[in-house]
Amino acid sequence: MKLFASLTSPYARKLRILAHELKIGLPLEETSPLDDAAALLAANPLGKVPALVLDDGQVIVDSPVIAAFLLANVPEQKLIAATGAAHWQALTTEALADGILDAAIVLRFNAVQGVTTGLWLERQYRAIDRALAVLAMRIGHSGFGDICIVVACEYLDLRFAHIDWRGAQPALAELQARLGDTPAFAATRPPA
Repeated sequence: MKLFASLTSPYARKLRILAHELKIGLPLEETSPLDDAAALLAANPLGKVPALVLDDGQVIVDSPVIAAFLLANVPEQKLIAATGAAHWQALTTEALADGILDAAIVLRFNAVQGVTTGLWLERQYRAIDRALAVLAMRIGHSGFGDICIVVACEYLDLRFAHIDWRGAQPALAELQARLGDTPAFAATRPPA
């Protein structure tokens, strides 16, 4: 099994942290999705990371699907409930955190192209602010959800230091302070 990923991909980081917590060996094949490397395109025709190639050659793409696969392979795990309302709430927390990442990626790619203002970009900032407020109320519902929340917040630190999520949401700052230096988070911190 190997994971195609960029070291700065927050979606891949979520999986790397999850694998660390689940004690699953997850070899990394570092790749930039912008390079359109043949191996990545063979694994994921969308050219996106992360992509997980299993030992039998099957491929799983998209971080929520890969996360579900990793969690399903450790039935005794306690990071997310296997069924019921708590399971669906944890997946909703993941979706909200991933939504922050989606909005941040839109902002990042626009900024790289010199587009830093406009209706669409302002909408992304508002989405991030609203999702952060909701996530602050979802802390502690699941270990997996908390991982997703902190990954999203730390990605904002990496790419959007001007977003003061700590000041706006002190509960998120407390969660990040508690989890940010754990071995799984420390081992997966992206390069600056």
